[in-house]
Amino acid sequence: MTVEQHLPGIRLSHKRLVAGMLLVSIAVGMLPVTLAAQQPSSAIAWGSVALGAYCSGLLLIAVTAAGHEGLGLASWKIGPWSLAWVAVTFGLVTITWVSPQSGPAAEITLLSVLRALWLMAVAMTVFTAGYCAGPRKVTERQVGRLVAELGTRFGNDIRGPQVPWLLFAFGSAAQLAFTATTGRFGYVGDAAAVSTTASGYSQLLGIAALCGPLSVTAAAIRAYRMRTAGTRITLTVLFVAEIAIGAASGGKQSYIVAILAVLIPRAATRRRLPLAVIVAAILLFLLVIIPFNEVYRSNARGTVMLSTEQAVAAAPSIFRQVISTDRSPSVISHSVSYLAQRVSEIDSPAIILQRTPSQVPYSSPAQLAEAPVADLVPRAVWADKPILATGYQFSQQYFDLPPDVYTSSAITPEGDLYRHGGWLPLVAGMFLFGFGIRMLDDVLDVRASAHAAFLVILLFPDFVKSEDDWITLLAGVPGLIVLWVAVVTLSFARRRLHGPSPKAM
Repeated sequence: MTVEQHLPGIRLSHKRLVAGMLLVSIAVGMLPVTLAAQQPSSAIAWGSVALGAYCSGLLLIAVTAAGHEGLGLASWKIGPWSLAWVAVTFGLVTITWVSPQSGPAAEITLLSVLRALWLMAVAMTVFTAGYCAGPRKVTERQVGRLVAELGTRFGNDIRGPQVPWLLFAFGSAAQLAFTATTGRFGYVGDAAAVSTTASGYSQLLGIAALCGPLSVTAAAIRAYRMRTAGTRITLTVLFVAEIAIGAASGGKQSYIVAILAVLIPRAATRRRLPLAVIVAAILLFLLVIIPFNEVYRSNARGTVMLSTEQAVAAAPSIFRQVISTDRSPSVISHSVSYLAQRVSEIDSPAIILQRTPSQVPYSSPAQLAEAPVADLVPRAVWADKPILATGYQFSQQYFDLPPDVYTSSAITPEGDLYRHGGWLPLVAGMFLFGFGIRMLDDVLDVRASAHAAFLVILLFPDFVKSEDDWITLLAGVPGLIVLWVAVVTLSFARRRLHGPSPKAM
């Protein structure tokens, strides 16, 4: 390729870098205004916008350094999406703190929220540094081997029309078995089951249940590649079934994952984000999913806590009630306000900074390395292995909730790293986190490999949303990788040794 052919890409990279540096400069320029604000609420408003602009600038710098096409969003790179998520949920949405808070959040002071904004700015700076520093040679030698091996053995074609249905059946069976043995189905059912009891098979069942959304991915790959009526019907049925199961479980993330299972293969095929589909999904989320979820949860855990069977039986009537109500702009306004409160992630870092180490001492930094390794030991071998219910324990330790209130707080990796020793674990951990995400982004190309789409869907919710603590986040990765390898092996047709290489996805 000639220099003239390279010039458009060079110019685009230069523009992205300049835009990124400009946004970072704007964010730094807001610093004096934030510090000079007379009221803490005014300082939070300025600081929230500043963090949003700062992370947006870091995003542009990161994709330029990594050489990603565009912003890395249409190619579903986890690093850029993580920075975009932080810009919104830790940055812009934190403006909601200018209004009085209720519930456990009311215990957090505005000064602690301001300090948490600074902590996130430092954390994402180090994350971006690790992401930019990720060397391709290490990636190719360590992470790329498994991906390359699967690519050598298996092509991009799903084995047959039965594969999506088999994955859905396997995932549904695992979910039913998990519910039958624990009494817990997502948000509904026995609230104490996940936090106080564990068995040698519950974790395996939880991982196997993820075959449900992967069945939608398999159906989407076939539908976009074959474009037949049968493949479209399969995709539609499985997609609706996954959304229905997720709604009955009382969760909103399952809807997002089902949407991702359709969006990622579509974006990989057309090499751009399908904006019309995204807008339609957002409207459905605001008009139906959020209102249903609010009413359903309030019924499931009202004055009388319903069993799993009772809650699921009530779901159809609640759904009919929701869709028959007014679909005016006020519904969207309420859903947006509710969503802004729910996706705000600043609470946990703020309460950690407020109470650690003055009231709650630092945890041992050694736990950050030891606990994920210990979690790999099967419970069948280690019967007394401690239950990994960090969010439940965090709610009692930091928000003073009684043990009989079974709720799990979103700790975030940044907050968890800080509470394990302060700034040094935070800086070291976030650098390694950025480094590791860069390695994944370098080898997972959803446009070239349908296999990569499966792993991105498994990792995307946990890594981008990042509500889990550091230990839980890392401990879950090996199981997801094992599931990915098993699903790819069972779902994709073997590549012919001497045949033509399959076309890219």
